[in-house]
Amino acid sequence: MRNIVFTLGCGFVAFLAGVLIYLYNQPQPSLVSTTGIPVTATELYARFTADHLHANEFYLNKVLQVSGRVLTIKNTPHAGRIVILNTGDPMYGVACTLNMLQSANRLVKPGETIIVKGVCSGYVSHVLLTNGSLVN
Repeated sequence: MRNIVFTLGCGFVAFLAGVLIYLYNQPQPSLVSTTGIPVTATELYARFTADHLHANEFYLNKVLQVSGRVLTIKNTPHAGRIVILNTGDPMYGVACTLNMLQSANRLVKPGETIIVKGVCSGYVSHVLLTNGSLVN
């Protein structure tokens, strides 16, 4: 009886591991053909700071087209280039992680007004946009 329970438990763990590996390796959706929700960086940040639960219902895991002025640019070895858009708050803004190919193609300068299309990942002091690309 003990061997049967052990074998079933190992089989269940192997099944769960297989499902998780399959889900983790799913390709990221292409944002090129997707039309994002247009919003300014100031408006997006204001909605999240006012009521982040309501803003999560409206924006979380959806494609957004955020327009705003570049505050700072951070280069990271693994995530690529992170562009912080100005929201009027001197400490926090909208953090847009550009994908590696996009960040290599075009240089962005502080003070420049840009539009970034990306997936909203939530709010932790900054509003986070991932898998971002610059819109011409």
